[in-house]
Amino acid sequence: MRRHKTTKPMRRCIACRESKPQDELIRFVLIGQNPVVDISGRAEGRGFYLCRSEECIKTAVKRKAFNRVCKRNLEENEISRLIGQVLDSYQGGMDVKEG
Repeated sequence: MRRHKTTKPMRRCIACRESKPQDELIRFVLIGQNPVVDISGRAEGRGFYLCRSEECIKTAVKRKAFNRVCKRNLEENEISRLIGQVLDSYQGGMDVKEG
C-alpha cells in the first residue's frame, strides 16, 4: 500500500503576496461585510490571510489591502480594531514587537 505525502495548504498573504503554509498565516473572515480574525481557521465565509509579522501588518494598512479584499472602504477604526484583535489573539506567536 502506498502512502501519500500530505502537503500543507498554501495561502497568499494580502500584504507581501507571498504564498506560505496556511498554518503560518493569520486568517481573517468576512462575516457579512465585517472582517474579523478567525483564530480557529474554520469559520465560514470569505477568508483572507496575512503574515504574522509587523512588516506585513504595516504594509497591508499602507496599501489598503483590507479594503481591496473586503471590496469596500473600511473606516480607520475598523482597521485598528482588526489589528488589535491580531495582537490580542497571536501574542507570543508573532514577529510583532510590542510598542
